Amino acid sequence: MSIILKIQEIKTIKYYIMKSTFKILTILGSPHDGKSNTKALVEEFVEDMKNEGLQLEPEVIALGRKRVDPCKGCWNCTYKRPCPIKDDLGEIKLKMIECDMLILASPVYTNQITAQMKAFCDRLFTWCHIYPLLGKYSLSVVTTGNDGHKETASFLEKMLATYGTFSFGSITSIGAFTPGFFPWREHSRSKNKRMAKRVASTILKGKMPAKRRIQKKIFRTMKLKMTGIHTVNCLQYGNLEGQPKPNPVRVKLMNKFFKKLNITNEQLNKWAGFLAFELAWWRDRNWLDSNSLKQLMDKPIPENFNVSSRLLNHN
Repeated sequence: MSIILKIQEIKTIKYYIMKSTFKILTILGSPHDGKSNTKALVEEFVEDMKNEGLQLEPEVIALGRKRVDPCKGCWNCTYKRPCPIKDDLGEIKLKMIECDMLILASPVYTNQITAQMKAFCDRLFTWCHIYPLLGKYSLSVVTTGNDGHKETASFLEKMLATYGTFSFGSITSIGAFTPGFFPWREHSRSKNKRMAKRVASTILKGKMPAKRRIQKKIFRTMKLKMTGIHTVNCLQYGNLEGQPKPNPVRVKLMNKFFKKLNITNEQLNKWAGFLAFELAWWRDRNWLDSNSLKQLMDKPIPENFNVSSRLLNHN
């Protein structure tokens, strides 16, 4: 074992001595709560993690017991304007910011997540561009009667990646039929115990799960999107001090594109204002010149940048 790894292990041990509990937050997409098969699978998995030595503080937020209204599609959030919807989303956001590990859990409803979970994900639209939970642990959980679990888990994994979390993957189970009728429950718990042990061991060692392909793909997409919006902003309003200058090749191509489509100055102004909240986040975090997710994580949070305040005041 290298000296660096040994030092890291010592730091991790000290961290867990100082930190009394490890907060695991589950966002449960089921419209049920007490009878939810998905909740039962999560709670037993978390209990098996606890049995491996983790001092846990688990919490489950059942979306079926909260009010999270569907997105209105007004685009206020992207233009740094307040969301007109007043519901329980702000409370849930705060819990997500404070947790150490996020679990997104949903039963399969017609081959996808539930309506409650979809409304929740849609309302976090801007979060899909800014890695608000960068570096947190995560997991997805899906139950179903027969099928649809693979595509549902894939969607939840994509959401976890866009939030910047590092997922251990998905735990799924068939045989979860009607609420409270889960004949595969014991079999599923037994099957997932090995993964619970691996998750707990990784956390206790202060390590992170391996980066997944979806994380790399999303980073490339987000980087391209943000540098593109940054370029349009610079063309309209000039370069900002302390920010990277747009790639000259990109500028040339964009100017040709604008000319070809006869884009007016008014249209460009609208385009420049698009994703203003997300672009301000990337600029203020000095992320625009980063070429990987690791580089984003390595950059310290500026002293005047309050993550919680930005996320919670932008409802």
